[in-house]
Amino acid sequence: MAPSAMSRWTKALSEAQPVPYWLDDPGRPHPEPALTGAETCDLLVVGGGYSGLWTALNAKERDPGRDVVLLEGREVGWAASGRNGGFCAASLTHGLPNGLTRWPDEIHKLQELGARNLDEIEKAVARHDLDCEFERTGEIDVATETYQARELRDWYGELQEKGLADGIDFLDAEAVREQVASPTFEAGLWDRRGVAMLNPAKLVWGLKRACRRLGVRVYEHTPALDLKPYGAGMAVRTPYGSVRAR
Repeated sequence: MAPSAMSRWTKALSEAQPVPYWLDDPGRPHPEPALTGAETCDLLVVGGGYSGLWTALNAKERDPGRDVVLLEGREVGWAASGRNGGFCAASLTHGLPNGLTRWPDEIHKLQELGARNLDEIEKAVARHDLDCEFERTGEIDVATETYQARELRDWYGELQEKGLADGIDFLDAEAVREQVASPTFEAGLWDRRGVAMLNPAKLVWGLKRACRRLGVRVYEHTPALDLKPYGAGMAVRTPYGSVRAR
């Protein structure tokens, strides 16, 4: 690249910020204040991603009297929870083919639990009014070659034989093109209920609001520096304070 072209390129990007797409939102909430001083609680949750926020939320829903504190080293959702593609899938096994290969004896129970989990996520979104653009779209695996269409049909037949095809439909070329108008696709396998789409950042921000509304004390920009036993519980040291969890 010529030096003059390089100069124009770098100048054009001079004000760019390395912010994930979902988090680059003018509606992004301000972070909660950092923890200063000493706190005590019944349950301490370290980490403000989906797992941490949902743990804190479920703990308060199950026992409103439980004293819950959540610590996040940066801002909630700054890592993987705010950087994913927005697909919310029921599968607990990273796809049914993988689950069937690795856990054939448990796959029916795993599928049942995964479906129940996605249903509960949808209910929680409604219950807490989480404005995260949740939509139960389903998912279509598509074939672009004749041999791939044949493989999809064979796989669908195997799912039917094993009793795993509930909610899944095989689409021939005409049927798949009714859903996605492209001449590229030769066939498709449509899981109608197993996948939802959502806005990852709005989900994590909504979970934070729901936690705070139920009384969870949320501290951001508060990394946990160490974890040590303290009597029957645990103690966490932070840069400007500490938390003792009973």
